[in-house]
Amino acid sequence: MRRKTMEDVKKQNRSFEDGKVEETKALEAEASTLREKLKQLESELEVKTKEVNTSEANAVALSKQSEGFLLEYDRLLEENQNLRSQLQSLDLNFSRSISKKNT
Repeated sequence: MRRKTMEDVKKQNRSFEDGKVEETKALEAEASTLREKLKQLESELEVKTKEVNTSEANAVALSKQSEGFLLEYDRLLEENQNLRSQLQSLDLNFSRSISKKNT
């Protein structure tokens, strides 16, 4: 009777150990899969980070370029106004000189 009980206990113990081995293998496989996924995600993160840095640098460059264009536009407006004033002054002087010649 004891011998049979001992054999039953040994069988249960082997079954339990076999189940543990299978569970361990399954967990190791899952861990391996998760490590690969982690490497992939880290790689994607690195690529996206580089893209963000490049985009931010482009945004700063475009902002500075836009600022330069606005300054140039303001300068050209002022120059245009000065030239118009000079032209108006010349036209006025020319009109006066023609008037004097006619009189």
